[in-house]
Amino acid sequence: MRVAMPPLAPPPSQDGAFLKSIAKTYADGVDLVRRKNADYANSADPFKNFRSAGIAGVGVGRALLVRALDKISRISNLLDREQPTVMDEKIEDTLLDCINYLAILKAWIELGAK
Repeated sequence: MRVAMPPLAPPPSQDGAFLKSIAKTYADGVDLVRRKNADYANSADPFKNFRSAGIAGVGVGRALLVRALDKISRISNLLDREQPTVMDEKIEDTLLDCINYLAILKAWIELGAK
């Protein structure tokens, strides 16, 4: 006889904290993209810096994917260590960069990938 298992869900006390953490991550990410875009690109072309990959024959979409993969590689390495070698960039910074590269790639695709 099989016993029905209740659906897996975090306890109510954790659910609010979980969603607040994700909302903070997204808000922090938007703020970081806004600030970095001012240094790397401009309001007329928010993908300007990624277009420079064309010099090497790489399109914007692939350039963003490569940057996200670089961050994923760093995250993987950091998970295997107690301390990063580069002390001024925490794993949280690298996670946010990775999230942002993927969000920028999503925007690139949604806006017509031109």
